[in-house]
Amino acid sequence: MTTTTIELDLFQENIKHLSTNEIGNFIAITSRNRVIISGAETPLEPGVDILMARIIDEEKILIVLDRPTSIENALIIDYTGKPFVKFNIGTSINDIKINGKKIIVSYFDEGVLQGDKPDCDALAVFNLNGKQVFGFNSSNLQDQLIDCYCVANLGNGKIVFNGYGNFSLQELDVSTFNLVSYEIPSVCIGAQSVSAKADNIVFHSTYKDKTSFLVWNLHSGELSQISSEFKNAQPTENGCFYQVYKKSFIIINPLEF
Repeated sequence: MTTTTIELDLFQENIKHLSTNEIGNFIAITSRNRVIISGAETPLEPGVDILMARIIDEEKILIVLDRPTSIENALIIDYTGKPFVKFNIGTSINDIKINGKKIIVSYFDEGVLQGDKPDCDALAVFNLNGKQVFGFNSSNLQDQLIDCYCVANLGNGKIVFNGYGNFSLQELDVSTFNLVSYEIPSVCIGAQSVSAKADNIVFHSTYKDKTSFLVWNLHSGELSQISSEFKNAQPTENGCFYQVYKKSFIIINPLEF
């Protein structure tokens, strides 16, 4: 396992929220609601409370508003802050992934059980116009999720996810919306984080093991355990995870030695 620590140049403010890819391209929201993007010379100061943000591509970012004044609580903006789209992304958000031109959102149980769209779908897919184009529970009436614990990009326009109520690993093609289910090893059930690299699905913080990384091969079924001391690691891309501190974050690669 290897780790990489990245320090942010912050003065009299801390990191409130941060997301990153496996090589450290990050977007951070500070305690002063500034938006800091790696490689950008000047932070954005949109003047609103921001809950979380994601980099979409080299031109656009997604921000989710905290305590919005309307139901439309998500904005797609450019790197200067110019808005393109405003839409309702839901309120009980667990995680957000960007997969090509799709935005994938997973939701906690309080939103699912409340019954309002899009949260009630447990996992929703939006296009870059802010239109919901897929909902898991709406499309899967027989075997629904109450809480979507974790989601990861698999590659080739696919994602994997699972959660409470349906403990199978779901593979979704975000273009065709074809679903494939896999029965996972019992030790992987309840994982709060998942990341994927090729056919290897890496689980972390399961019901039975809060610190180890469990590597399960989707096709061979081979399972291996990588011990660690990390708790509540957040998932990013290509089998990697990360943890955020007040003024820095650490990228964790359990598959690299």
